[in-house]
Amino acid sequence: MFGNRTHRGVVLDTSNDGFDRGAACYGSIFTLEDDPSKLYLYYTGAQDTKWSLASIGLAETYDGFNFRKISSYPLLEEHPKAFCHKEALSPAVVGLHSRFYMVFSGKPTTMAARRIGIAYADDPKGPWHIIGELKKPNEWWEGNAIDNGLSIVKLDDESILVYYSNVTSARAFDMRAMLRRYPIRRIGILKVRIHGTSPSGIEASEFSGNPLRHLNGPKGHWNESVFSPGYLKINSKNYLFPAASTYSVGFPYKQYIGMTAGDTPYFPKETSQIGRLIDGPSEKTQVVPNAKGEIALDTPFPHYDVKKRTLFLYYSVADRGDNIWKIALTTFNLAAAPKPRS
Repeated sequence: MFGNRTHRGVVLDTSNDGFDRGAACYGSIFTLEDDPSKLYLYYTGAQDTKWSLASIGLAETYDGFNFRKISSYPLLEEHPKAFCHKEALSPAVVGLHSRFYMVFSGKPTTMAARRIGIAYADDPKGPWHIIGELKKPNEWWEGNAIDNGLSIVKLDDESILVYYSNVTSARAFDMRAMLRRYPIRRIGILKVRIHGTSPSGIEASEFSGNPLRHLNGPKGHWNESVFSPGYLKINSKNYLFPAASTYSVGFPYKQYIGMTAGDTPYFPKETSQIGRLIDGPSEKTQVVPNAKGEIALDTPFPHYDVKKRTLFLYYSVADRGDNIWKIALTTFNLAAAPKPRS
């Protein structure tokens, strides 16, 4: 189904100054129901390549290719007591109750574990108000830090699903991870019920089937680790687009973007088969024509343009030669695919 692709290259680059001069990546698209032609791109900006400070920015586009950044300043105001004071990244936005909610990852301090939180606004451009944390890493498979994926599944008027994954840092005293000597990243699902803008109005619970181990391949396989997936539904079919890596082969890691389809957004083992969409090692010069080293791939986000019958797959990419993260785009012509129901 996802054939006839074209690599479009980098569509969001770093700025010469401002909060995103070290990275402009981990971005998701959001559209208003009454104005679907205008696309909002919420993205992560870092002030340097060491990510000494990271926050969230906003860009706009009408064609999906050419983006205009709204400001050289971040959307979220820094607050010393916020869970995201040190880092705020991977924004995913949904509209509920005539408001807008942003799920994103954050760290309060340099040494703290990364966790997932939520903010709200009355307008897509903000101002955004931090509500608080949704989830800290607490399961063994989650290791020492977790990140959310960039897509949100809207179940009903107050319930959403958030995909998330562990990072490469293992939990202390995890002997299995220590003996393995390389990280395994897996995907989990978080269900969030929103019925207010205060911490007491937000309820988060983990999916009983976490982690989705069946999406991982064997050691050395392209999907040995899977993480930071994007989500899309066309007609009654659900699609998950995970980033993938073979950490066991050593640095520079071979990285990919895959896809799995299912009848539900929970992607059970019985009906989910995963395949590769983008092969980082063999397609690096198409994705980043002037790449000096291997490329890293992360945080895929699919956006379907119904009129153009085109899938826009945005994802973060870094040339290992300079380690500067940016957002790239690959498009897929779905002219032969059935038109989604309204």
